[in-house]
Amino acid sequence: MSYNKGMISKFDGYNYAVRLQRGEKLSEAMEQFFAANDLEGASVTAVGGAEQLQLGFYDLDAKEYLWKTFPNLYEITSLLGTIALGEDGKLMFHLHGTFADREYQVVGGHVKDFVVGATCELFVHRTYQPLQRKHDDETGLNLLDLDDERA
Repeated sequence: MSYNKGMISKFDGYNYAVRLQRGEKLSEAMEQFFAANDLEGASVTAVGGAEQLQLGFYDLDAKEYLWKTFPNLYEITSLLGTIALGEDGKLMFHLHGTFADREYQVVGGHVKDFVVGATCELFVHRTYQPLQRKHDDETGLNLLDLDDERA
């Protein structure tokens, strides 16, 4: 199945392999992919290349992210996370990653977004029930809501 800007995916009955093309913005491509496939929860892993990388570190005391942009080209050495529905019903991506530059120096953190370098290969393992996030006052974060009383 092809999408805008050349995203390609393949479903094996359980999981999706997704290939993003150079120049695609991760957030836009993933929102489009999840909507097109009616997914309401998944775990994601990926490798590839990224530029215009936006990473964050969560300051627990201040209850806010400290954001930094890395404009150069990086290898995605690891990207993993979860996708769930927020309290407003919109998808929330919780991704962390490590990225290496041409000097083999590594940066990492909470991934806000990036533009795909040469390619980005994602493995999406869908959940068979929706995953939900709920705001937690203690941390200030939207945590996975795994309350058994809902079931």
